[in-house]
Amino acid sequence: MRDIEVGSAHSQGPGVTKGMLQVGYLPEGYPMEIPVVIVQGAQDGPVMWMHGCVHGNEYCGAYSIHQFIRSLDSAELRGTVVALPVLNITAFQRQQRMSPFEGYNGGDLNRHFPGNPGGTLTDQMAHHIWQVFRKYADVHIDMHTAMTPDTRWALFAPADGPAGARAETMARAFGYENVLPTPLSILGGSSLIEGAKGGIPGLIVEAGGLGPYFSMETVADVAERLRNVLRALDMLPGAAPPPGPVTFFSNFAWITATRGGLFKRAVQCGQRISKGQVVARFYNVFGELVEETPSPADGVVLATGAGPLMPPGEIVVHIGLEPRAA
Repeated sequence: MRDIEVGSAHSQGPGVTKGMLQVGYLPEGYPMEIPVVIVQGAQDGPVMWMHGCVHGNEYCGAYSIHQFIRSLDSAELRGTVVALPVLNITAFQRQQRMSPFEGYNGGDLNRHFPGNPGGTLTDQMAHHIWQVFRKYADVHIDMHTAMTPDTRWALFAPADGPAGARAETMARAFGYENVLPTPLSILGGSSLIEGAKGGIPGLIVEAGGLGPYFSMETVADVAERLRNVLRALDMLPGAAPPPGPVTFFSNFAWITATRGGLFKRAVQCGQRISKGQVVARFYNVFGELVEETPSPADGVVLATGAGPLMPPGEIVVHIGLEPRAA
């Protein structure tokens, strides 16, 4: 059996172990800690590392990890799952994307790995997490959301060699139709890309919307898809169901509001769109149409703004570019 120690969670054999990992200090000087759950199987195998709430208000990820963990039986598990359902704890507590203690320093944890022990609060969080991540993770899954409940897409990093192939296997087993094979030149500082550079294959799941804008049906669906990933990695018995159609795209683009106003989306997540197609409309407080937003390219809608009020510069639609069957 593996001896796995993540903070105060110390697993030395089959079963469930819980504890806390210190990732820095709060402004008043007390330790800043995040929850850890380790599920070790009765048979040796890979370590699946998964985490949620890298962005504090993306709660669907934490709920999905909880449901997935509850579904595991260590007697049938080959290997180990290390789950950190809430990474960015101070942002999570404040129901916002980034830590309230970052001030003018930025603070997107998804751009700060592998971290810096002498840097900002977020740098230090990333550093402490990265030390145990790189020690134990053989594969990993990073849970995220977008803005609306119908968000459903995934990303993997196609690194050279076996790590890239394994990451693609994970993406196909998870089974979302729209998938970005993410170039290693973008999303620098994310655990996905930095892990891939170090030979750790990973998957980002984008499921559900911010805050309360997700359903328990989405949570249950994601938890079962996570089990399919483990089946594909031979960590759970049985075969994952054959994947449905998969669409890869080359990159993504954000369409932003130039004027703003009362927002009404004209497209849905997962929809194919054409260059010039209207993706959103904006109205003033008299209910008059003041702007229509065209798409700058052909693509697939990955996410849309939630509205109802949107200032200039806000993301209207997130699209995947150059979609192709894969």
